[in-house]
Amino acid sequence: MPKRLPRSRTLKGDPKLAYYDSGGGITGEPAVVLLHGATFRSEDWENVFPRLATRYRVIAYDARGHGKSARAASYAIDAFADDLLRIIDGLAGGPAIVLGHSLGGATALVAATARPDAVRALVLEDPVIDNWDRDWRAEYYANVRAALEQSAEPSTFRRAIAALPLPARGPRGERTVGEVRGFYAAERLATYYKDVDPAFVEQFGHSRPDGHERVVTAVPAMPTLLLAASPADGSALKDGEADALVRRWPQAQLVRFPGVGHRIHGLRPEPFLEALEPFLRRVRASVPA
Repeated sequence: MPKRLPRSRTLKGDPKLAYYDSGGGITGEPAVVLLHGATFRSEDWENVFPRLATRYRVIAYDARGHGKSARAASYAIDAFADDLLRIIDGLAGGPAIVLGHSLGGATALVAATARPDAVRALVLEDPVIDNWDRDWRAEYYANVRAALEQSAEPSTFRRAIAALPLPARGPRGERTVGEVRGFYAAERLATYYKDVDPAFVEQFGHSRPDGHERVVTAVPAMPTLLLAASPADGSALKDGEADALVRRWPQAQLVRFPGVGHRIHGLRPEPFLEALEPFLRRVRASVPA
């Protein structure tokens, strides 16, 4: 199956958002909207997008300040949530299944709480919740910000990215980005990082008054699948946090990924899809004819 996205398009507005739309999908099925994590871009879904597009209309988009989307004055969580609702209202054609990773998970959670009519179901992949605005990976993002000073010289920038210490040791004991092989090798991360707004990087992962209470108090009313990475391997969820969330959320279920780090869908795409597909079948079965 090709690991490519369709040609990007642009949703007008403030800011302009680059998106990728598979089109098609089985008649009557809700669209699936994919939200990447902080400092990433829609290409991070290349292992997942084509598989989902065999049944669903799939829409991925670059968050404000990321990838091909425009930079913005605000990177508050409410601004990210408003962008998601713009995508759903403008493109999805009805309530969507929303799948968000990391920052994308927090975005999806806040948007779904604000506008439950717009979200048919939620899939939250290792979302940043209680760690929102709590210095999560602050040192790593500070190092990324420093590397961005060299982004005008591609070879120098790639070397700077390769030298970054990993925020959590890799599955084979890797300590730097340059030691990683496979999907998250340094060349891919350099492609992700080069178009990120430095202003976003300065903000994310640092303590600022940017909606922590909005994230941690959000309670989704729709079916929700929480996919939790291993705390020992760099999960964004604190010890015990995943269990506490599914106890508090009325229609939530939890799937754990022992021994897997924060980027579940990129590191383990097949187990990721195996966890996702039964949930999507149940959501399909509950959609009114």
